[in-house]
Amino acid sequence: MQSFDYMFEGMEQQDKKVLSNLSKMGQQLKKLQEVMDKKEEEYERAKKEFQHFANVVLPQQMYAAGVDSVTLAGGGNLKVKYNYYCQPNKNAEDRKVIADWLQAHNGGHLIEESASVSPDDIALLKQSGIPYAECSNINTLKLKAFLKDGIGVTSGQQQFTLEDIPKCIHFQVVPTVEISE
Repeated sequence: MQSFDYMFEGMEQQDKKVLSNLSKMGQQLKKLQEVMDKKEEEYERAKKEFQHFANVVLPQQMYAAGVDSVTLAGGGNLKVKYNYYCQPNKNAEDRKVIADWLQAHNGGHLIEESASVSPDDIALLKQSGIPYAECSNINTLKLKAFLKDGIGVTSGQQQFTLEDIPKCIHFQVVPTVEISE
C-alpha cells in the first residue's frame, strides 16, 4: 500500500486533525448515502405495491361488489375515482381520422386548421387553384375535456361511447381508489 505521508510534510498538527476529521465525516456521509439509497429502494417497492392495490385490486373488487365508496369501520372512506388520459397520435393520417371523427361528433371547434405550401409555391398561391396541404392540430387537453363530456362524465348526458372513439386517440379511463380520513 502506498503511503501519502509526503502530502502532510510541513503541515501543522492541527491541520492534520482537520483532514482526519474531514475524512471521518466523509465516511459518515458515505454511510448515510447507503442508508438513504436503501430507504429509497424500500419506498419504491412500497409505492408499487400501493399503486397496484389502489389501481387494480381494490377497483376490481369494488366494481364486482357494485359499490363506488365504502366507509371503513376504523374511520375514513374508500372511494373509486376515475382518471382520464388522452394521447392522440400525431401522424398526418391519424390526425385526419381524428379531425373527421370530431367533425362527425360536433367537435369541429377543437380543430385548429392551417395550410402550408412549399416556399416555391408562395408566389403561385396568390393565384387561385394552387393545391395545398391541410394541417389539423388539436389541443390534447381540450380533446380530453370534449371526450369526457361526450361520454357523459361532466355533462351527465352521453353522446357517444368509449368504443366509438377512434383507437388512434388513445383515450383511457383508469379507476383508482382513494382513501380519506
